[in-house]
Amino acid sequence: MNPTIRPVRTQDIPAICTLLHEHMNSRFEPERWKRLFEPGWTDSPEDMGLVVEDAGRIVGFHGHVCSHRVVAGRRERFVNFSSWYLCKEYRGQGLGSAMVRRAIQAPDTTYTVFSLSPKRVEMFRTFGMEPLEEERLLWRKRGGHDVELITDADTIQYRVWPEEQRILLDNLPYGIKACLASVMCEECLVLYRESVKKNGRTYLDVLYRNNPRLFTELAQELANALLPDGDAVLAADKRFVLGPGLDAQVERIASPRFYLSENVARENVDLLYSELQLLDLKLD
Repeated sequence: MNPTIRPVRTQDIPAICTLLHEHMNSRFEPERWKRLFEPGWTDSPEDMGLVVEDAGRIVGFHGHVCSHRVVAGRRERFVNFSSWYLCKEYRGQGLGSAMVRRAIQAPDTTYTVFSLSPKRVEMFRTFGMEPLEEERLLWRKRGGHDVELITDADTIQYRVWPEEQRILLDNLPYGIKACLASVMCEECLVLYRESVKKNGRTYLDVLYRNNPRLFTELAQELANALLPDGDAVLAADKRFVLGPGLDAQVERIASPRFYLSENVARENVDLLYSELQLLDLKLD
């Protein structure tokens, strides 16, 4: 064996998708894995991740979903880590951790991990990554609502600023829903994903909100307006609100989300532009 680590090339994509289908998750067909490489969310499309190659065979992969965003008036680069896999016969040599350490070397980049196995939590702490979130807040339907709410995406895109319009249009193709809440002359854009999880409960998982103060004030109103009857909750990572969250139940996240950033504060890191949307994954 003489394995080496190198960046992903376009011609590697079919072999990577086959590797992930045959060894990591056979329920995901190669075409589904291919979605990781399709979005044009960055002006540096050459960064698709890293592979471990041995004698021309790809035996490991560390995926990168890259995007450029405007945060607090500054253009920022984000890299969401996905699909970290190494063939069993190559484990125990430090190749897996070497891929991660190499991946986090780029300056001025915010790195995120949203679907980390609980077994890897302590390992990611050793890489210098910090918990992004360990708890979420839940709101249940409690009656009517007084907030003005727009849920038609075509209408919303003409009401928001250009950067928010781009975020909306980039993510709508991936099953994301949007609502725009208005109070007086102030608005809050919320992007969320609806899914039924293992406990049979319907979750409306908030992935993005652009106005923390107004979202905090309106969260219960949004739950009243958006939630179906029955066992359903509006869920938002705790950092999405200011303070403890009014009228909310706290739920522990099974495995913490992680991040590493020198430029972007925790509260400004959302859950868009990631493998969650591309692979149609439920948010833990």
